[in-house]
Amino acid sequence: MTRFRVRNILGSMGSAAVFAAFFCLLPTHSSADTITVQSTNGAVQVTGHYLAHDGEILTLATESGPVSLRSEGVSCIGTDCPADGAAPVLRIAAQGRAAQLLVPALIEAYRRDTGNRLDHALWSASAIQAIDGLPETPFDVFLSPRPLSAAELDLAERKGLAALDNARQAQILAMDALVPAVAADHARGSIPLSRLVDAISGNGTVWPDRSASNRLHLLETIGPDLTWLLPESANGPELILHATPESLSDALAAEPDALALVPLSQVGPWRQLALSGPCGLRSTATERSIRTEDYPLTFPVYLYLPPWRPHPDIKAFLDWLRSEAAQLVVRRAGLVDLAGVPIPIDAQGRRFANAIRMAGADVPLGELQRLVRALDAHTRISITFRFDPGSTFLNAPSRSHLLMLAHAIRDGRYSGRDIVLVGFSDGRGPADANRDLAAARAEAVKEDLLAALGGALPFNVGIETDAFGEAMPLACDDSAPGQQANRRVEMWVRDRR
Repeated sequence: MTRFRVRNILGSMGSAAVFAAFFCLLPTHSSADTITVQSTNGAVQVTGHYLAHDGEILTLATESGPVSLRSEGVSCIGTDCPADGAAPVLRIAAQGRAAQLLVPALIEAYRRDTGNRLDHALWSASAIQAIDGLPETPFDVFLSPRPLSAAELDLAERKGLAALDNARQAQILAMDALVPAVAADHARGSIPLSRLVDAISGNGTVWPDRSASNRLHLLETIGPDLTWLLPESANGPELILHATPESLSDALAAEPDALALVPLSQVGPWRQLALSGPCGLRSTATERSIRTEDYPLTFPVYLYLPPWRPHPDIKAFLDWLRSEAAQLVVRRAGLVDLAGVPIPIDAQGRRFANAIRMAGADVPLGELQRLVRALDAHTRISITFRFDPGSTFLNAPSRSHLLMLAHAIRDGRYSGRDIVLVGFSDGRGPADANRDLAAARAEAVKEDLLAALGGALPFNVGIETDAFGEAMPLACDDSAPGQQANRRVEMWVRDRR
């Protein structure tokens, strides 16, 4: 494991007044690799592990907690002191294929695209290993192939990383999805989503009609548990973790009724099952259904950042990760990037056919005709907004989509277009109330977007809202993930009238 190790003495200062510190809980660690920062007269002295230096602010992990102070005019003693004016080293912890393939490819693409060389230290670590390695092995970025669990977030907070899942510290790099998988020669083609959720939560078995043991196979990068997907899964089935796709594939082949949950980005010799339900709707993980998050088991791939300020050169790299050049690397790695892509109405025949088939008293054909008239001559953009359960607050991926959309509008990508934000709901409860809630969510997205744009749209861009409630379901409402998939605000565009 590579460590950032350089030497330097940083000038001197006449007063301790330049110190500006913040404190939060951090356990004491014993290590010889500490540094000491002190004023010229020695009146102020801080000793701890080096965490970061952004060119102006030096951050140490002390026995009392992280301390940040201005580096100008102070002396720093120790082998881990940052060199005055030295180029920063980007320290990245990552897991699995991300460490092996994705990060090196992103670093190289950044150099080619910008001409900037960014030295980096990369090591493979799970979330627990990366977080528990603090403060002796600090990182600037932890690339996680999945969202962190509540237990991992709690450990991060106890390690001085604050709320690692807040918007400033959790940057979404890409999207992926969990897919149920069986042996390649298995006869089944689908599994009910509600049954899968019940099995994960410990409220049922994977195959109720079989005598096979109730357990799930996972890759280590997805484990060690599934509480990040469903918090109630702590009481779920036995989880068998595999270090490699080959080991997982062998386990599926050896046990006729074995079931795995694997990331779609991980290619393997297994058969992917669709998610089905009693209403007749089926969901299959594809590039498009993950991009729109219409597939119920979609999840973000995160870059988790510590709370201290990054060096400007590191921040430039993090900002570049939202660029088209970076997203191309993400796509080549088998993940789904965050770009909004057009989906013509002619390519959505299955969705409209399902809506017609499920029409009834709550959603009469007249409402579907209104939907078709309203969206005719429009194109859906894959950007879709979803919400924290039971609220009009955008969830983490949607907050990222909103900021990227605001940037795209400012950059002129939607000049001469009208944006229509269209609200949909699940089918639980009265249809009129669901339509009203969908309309409220569409208005909430509009307000958030305007706020991100500073309160006003460019003169040649329009925005309006509409809502159709439960008129176009994506999944059955017999499970929480299915309901969550149905509660959404879609983005449609047309040329300005």
